[in-house]
Amino acid sequence: MKRRLSFLLHQLRRKIVVGVAGPASHQRQAVVGLALLGLTEVALLALTFCTNFLSAYIHNTLEIFHDFRLRALSNALAIVSFEQSSGLFVEQPLQRWHDANLGGWSFWNTYYAGVHPAVTVIFLVFIMVRMFGWKLTRVNWKRLNEGARPLSPPPDYVPIAPDPAPFSSSASYYASDATSAVVTHASFAEMSPAQQYRFLRSVWVLSAWLSFIGFLLVPTMPPRLLPVCDFLNAAGANVGACLTTEFSFVDTIGAHGSLLWDWNDESVKSLNNPYAAFPSQHTIFAAWCAMTWIMLVGPASPTLSLRSPRYWLRGLLRWSSIAYPMVTVYCIVVTANHYISDALAGLILLAISYACVHMYYLYKSRRRSYNIVPTLADTLPYHV
Repeated sequence: MKRRLSFLLHQLRRKIVVGVAGPASHQRQAVVGLALLGLTEVALLALTFCTNFLSAYIHNTLEIFHDFRLRALSNALAIVSFEQSSGLFVEQPLQRWHDANLGGWSFWNTYYAGVHPAVTVIFLVFIMVRMFGWKLTRVNWKRLNEGARPLSPPPDYVPIAPDPAPFSSSASYYASDATSAVVTHASFAEMSPAQQYRFLRSVWVLSAWLSFIGFLLVPTMPPRLLPVCDFLNAAGANVGACLTTEFSFVDTIGAHGSLLWDWNDESVKSLNNPYAAFPSQHTIFAAWCAMTWIMLVGPASPTLSLRSPRYWLRGLLRWSSIAYPMVTVYCIVVTANHYISDALAGLILLAISYACVHMYYLYKSRRRSYNIVPTLADTLPYHV
């Protein structure tokens, strides 16, 4: 099944590239191929960014909001009970301490509202541009059937459309050298920038979609909504729990505002899932950015002396990146948008995503080192 799907995707990509660029110009096909890759990557990343909105649409379409709210409240109270029994329930006193000693709510609310997507987009664009820069300068463009075994369809292949001799030696389809896209190393440092991009992107996408499953199965009312009685969604239904005697959380964005948006904005009310708290995507994305930076900077170079400024700069860049997820976790807790358990669940989920992608790369690299005949998917350009 996987082999047949890969073959169909290859044929569809081939038809698009040849149809747009023409059958004769390999330079034009190369550019169209890269443009197609860029469009598919941007579409995947944009769709992944919309997981919160997608979860809101699914809940609003398939579930009565009153039942949705009760489930979210029940899960929130279960998290509070767990944190109280384990000594982790410090959100309320921490918010009171911050309000009395630090303040600066406009900064923290704006940090919560804007830094989370902005920094993640910057990192995604950086590693994507890095990949395309490497492809444009290092990849050999050639016909797929030059110096390689001819592509043969799987036994159950059914053509999408009549295609005369798609596997003949005269077929004129140019793409990047497939060897630049095949997983050959499990070590991140030994990967090409294109492989490093796919590795990091896969970790981010997998963790985001796993959190999306959490939003669907475990809707959780954030701390700021537990004592709220008068906040209504776009349909006019009460979103809060009105537990004013049990909890004293302050909705800091509602009380002090931010420089970007407010919970009362109609677009936020209509698109946002108010119960997408467990796990915390803020924590997942911030920790992913720190992981990405650390992996790209790499360990301290053995060729650099302790007296070298570059040695200390690399160390500073590597370890200072840890501050970003730490500040983010503090922000989401002190603004009462997440529980500590949400942040811990986000870190665990990111670790699981990393382990799954790493195991896949380890499997693929060992598979090639044992000289096993590659499948059709291994020979495709831009193999993901």
